[in-house]
Amino acid sequence: MSRTSRLIDRRLAKALVYLQALMIPVSALIAWVLKDSTAALSAALGAFICWLASCYFSWQSFRAAGARASKQVLSNMYRGMMGKFAIVIVGFILILSNVKPLSAVALFCGFILVQCMTWFAPFLAARLQK
Repeated sequence: MSRTSRLIDRRLAKALVYLQALMIPVSALIAWVLKDSTAALSAALGAFICWLASCYFSWQSFRAAGARASKQVLSNMYRGMMGKFAIVIVGFILILSNVKPLSAVALFCGFILVQCMTWFAPFLAARLQK
């Protein structure tokens, strides 16, 4: 039984990672249409930071599964959240200090757009399963 739920969880995590990856060029395209190429690059970089952090969290969280490994799963999730937080902070510091010209508003909007996919993915997955 735990094997089935583990596969379902991994599939949902993979779907989220793919959906977020799809949103990187979408956020760049939206910023390019609304403003210019600097905004497009900034939005893509912000979206990439969020996607990279989510990839790390998914990889770290789903390394172990099952009732016997419940403490390890919880520990992996804490490590994943700490790593995700570190990736986001370091990513923003690197981009804000090294990328010129940069649109800070577009950078954060790209990040938020990809982060919103984390909230909408369960609803999309539930619709697809019906």
